[in-house]
Amino acid sequence: MPKNEKKEDMSVEEKVMIFVVMASELFKKNSTAIFGQYGLTFSHYNVLKSLVACEGGRDTAGNVSKRMLVTGANVTGLAKRMEKAGLIERRNDEKDERLTMLQITKKGRKALDAIREIQEKHVNEYMQTCSREQKEELLTVLKSILRKGKQLAGSKY
Repeated sequence: MPKNEKKEDMSVEEKVMIFVVMASELFKKNSTAIFGQYGLTFSHYNVLKSLVACEGGRDTAGNVSKRMLVTGANVTGLAKRMEKAGLIERRNDEKDERLTMLQITKKGRKALDAIREIQEKHVNEYMQTCSREQKEELLTVLKSILRKGKQLAGSKY
């Protein structure tokens, strides 16, 4: 083998996963810079987007933690800080006091509204090289990979 040729020591599967992580990390880093201009972190944004997608802008802390793939303790601390900032409210569930309900506030909705246009532009810049069909196919593939990852992780997520 010539000196300038490298032996391939990574499978295509591993390369795909590494590039998924790299793209995700870059997107997160750039998004964090945008959110920071509005006093939010990437995690704040994810909690707010998760809640606004729920009926009445309300869900349990446990469900939010599952969607974000983080521990309940992580969401508990995050929710406390977000409540202090006025972005959400935390309350015990009326039917089951063991459950903590998270509710997006008007301030939280206003923060999302303020970010919406610039974040949509940011997302579109990342995805502009893909056709609609490619985006849909990519979404299907990534959902499949995520399902398998959750299955491999067991009940953790």
